[in-house]
Amino acid sequence: MTIPPDRLASRLSELIELFNAQKTDLPDGALHKDCVFRLNGRTYHAQLGRPPGDPLTRLIGCGPAGYRLLLGAVRYAAGAAQLRIHTTHIQDAARGGSGSALTVRATLSGSLRPLSTRFTSECSLTLRAEPSGPIREIAVTMGDADVEMLLIARQSAI
Repeated sequence: MTIPPDRLASRLSELIELFNAQKTDLPDGALHKDCVFRLNGRTYHAQLGRPPGDPLTRLIGCGPAGYRLLLGAVRYAAGAAQLRIHTTHIQDAARGGSGSALTVRATLSGSLRPLSTRFTSECSLTLRAEPSGPIREIAVTMGDADVEMLLIARQSAI
């Protein structure tokens, strides 16, 4: 049995509401403890300089802790970051007995550090969920130039 698309969309809506309210909370059971985060196809935990299977890497690079760490990085780079989903582009991709996937188009906006430069980026989000419901993967695809601007802002001094 797969998670219904409307339930996965509801989970996404909850996460977006909390993100836009600048909260680090997560709805109970929203993320699998081993949830993987990808940016343009590359996993976050694989980029931490240690083997992906290393317990410390898994602890801070996956699941709720990884989510909160990445959330903090995005908020630091793009102050008061907001994510707007283009609901007319929500698509469901059934994955048989292995869960469901939901892909949406979105706009990320905020003020880049250090000069509060307005930032807007069109991106794609794909969520993959376990058949039982928790989100197992969140993948973001965004333009390389936008990623570079976020990285530069993230590295800037206060």
